[in-house]
Amino acid sequence: MSQLDLVIEEILVNVWRYSYPEGAPGTVVITYSVPRPQEMEVEVADQGIEFDPLTADPPDLTPDLSRRPAGGLGIFLLKSFASSLNYRRQQGWNRLSFGISANS
Repeated sequence: MSQLDLVIEEILVNVWRYSYPEGAPGTVVITYSVPRPQEMEVEVADQGIEFDPLTADPPDLTPDLSRRPAGGLGIFLLKSFASSLNYRRQQGWNRLSFGISANS
């Protein structure tokens, strides 16, 4: 699995789990552009509960893997792989955008 696939999957799983109240329908829109060779800009937008993932505390990676609580690594992976990262709330939409290089 490529880093882009992993990041998109992590973002979508978080939107599905946390953005919309249980049973409520929701919309997610993914757009992308290729501003330069070997680079992609991606935006994931949803109309769910407002949440800026960039303000989330980093996970504690010091405990042994078997003792760590589940979750919390998606944002860490995104921050690790992305060459740029931005969040904004605009007209009722969460908009998370990031850049990723083919070389990352």
